[in-house]
Amino acid sequence: MNVIKLSFYERTSDEELIEMIYMQIDVLKQLIDYEDGEEYWKEAMLLNNMIIEIKKRNLSIRKDRLIKNILKA
Repeated sequence: MNVIKLSFYERTSDEELIEMIYMQIDVLKQLIDYEDGEEYWKEAMLLNNMIIEIKKRNLSIRKDRLIKNILKA
């Protein structure tokens, strides 16, 4: 019998998932400032899982907003 793993992100709406991506980027930027490498990689893997879920849903993220979010101080 196969075990099916359900992602937390599968239960969120499309809009919530995209907003979570933006918040997760902010978390990663804060962890870079604190130089907490281990926690950074844990959070980076969560971001990766969110991106995978976005691709599964065939969603797109506004590039202009994403770039602004990444580059803002």
